[in-house]
Parts: sequence; C-alpha cells; structure tokens
Amino acid sequence: MDQRRKKLLDAAAIAAAVFALSYFPDRQDGSGAILGGLAAFIGVAFALGPAATYRALPMRSMAARIQLVPLSLGLGIGLGVANLLTNYGMAVWKPAIYAQMVTRWARFSPWSVVVAGPIIEEIAFRLVLLSALAWVAARFTDNRRTIAYAALGISSLLFGVAHIFYGGVDDPVYVLGMAAKSSAAGLLLGWVFWRWGLPYSIVCHSAANGIHLLLMPLLFRA
Repeated sequence: MDQRRKKLLDAAAIAAAVFALSYFPDRQDGSGAILGGLAAFIGVAFALGPAATYRALPMRSMAARIQLVPLSLGLGIGLGVANLLTNYGMAVWKPAIYAQMVTRWARFSPWSVVVAGPIIEEIAFRLVLLSALAWVAARFTDNRRTIAYAALGISSLLFGVAHIFYGGVDDPVYVLGMAAKSSAAGLLLGWVFWRWGLPYSIVCHSAANGIHLLLMPLLFRA
C-alpha cells in the first residue's frame, strides 16, 4: 500500500471514529439508535486499520486464545469488586451518593449491564477511540511504546470523564471518585484490548459489570 493511500485510510478512520462517537438524540421512531448503530459499524470498519498498524498482536494458537478467557474473567471480577468497594466507600462518605447508587442501578437491566453496555463501550472507547488516538500519536513519534502509552492514557481519562455524566449527583466526592475509578478501569480494559484483543476486553468488562451487579444488593439496600 502506497503512503498516500495509507494516509487517506488513516484520515477516513479518524473521521469515522469521530462520527461513531457522536451521540445521536433519542427519538420515538428509533432512528437515533439506527444512526448510532450505523456510525459504530463504519467506525469499527475503519478503526481496524489503525489498530492493526500500531498494535500488532502476536499470532496465538487456539489453546493460547482459550487460556486468555479465564484470565480476562479473573481481571474483570477483580475490577468489579474494586469498583463496588469504591462506590460503597463514596456512599458511606456521602449519604446522597448511597441513595443515588440504589436508584441508579435499579434502572439498569442485566442485559444492558452485562452484555450490551460492555460491547458498546469497548467498541467505542477501545477499538475506535484508542485506535484513533494511536493514529494521532503516531503523527508525532514512531516509538510504538510511546504511541501505546499516549493512546491508553488519554482514552482512559476520557472514559473516566464520560462516566461522571452517567446519572451522577452534584457532589465533588462523587465526581472525583467516578472519574478516578473509571479512568483506572479504562486503563486496565485498554491494556487488555491492546495486548490481547477486543474480545477479551469485552469479556473483562462484562465480568466486572456482572460481579458488580451480583454483589451490589449485599452493600446497597433501598
């Protein structure tokens, strides 16, 4: 592939990534969901190029791939427990956060928490956004490690900022806590994506949300 064509594909990947990460307003006829799905499809198609260019995954046998599944599950379970304990610590500190946690999680279905949410977020924040950031970083350096660190760090911070607006409360403890713990989670999930691949970051994310949902009634009671 000549350099000019490669640059055009890279530019298209960035445009598609921005388009895919745009939030379409909810509409009664479902067109918002349709447009969002189409944008995500386009973004994924183009993001695979930069992801393969700057994040070369090693060839693995089927046995090696299977072995990564329990590792992803284990990391996800640990992440879910850490996330839940952080939420409980904030809730003990601020009673308003406790009440918000109970009402907030009551609105989510197990399907959205364990399946739909992790798939959408991993595609958006890891495959699309992280790959786009890797492309931007590669404009300034050829060092693959620097590219990886920059993309992981910035995407994790943006992941943390995004979670501030997930039905939060107007309290600095909540804002800082959500941003910090979600950024840390984004760093781990980004590392799994970068080193192992998208399916494993989805498994890790699903496990984290699942263990959080499973154990939450033990700490948060209406």
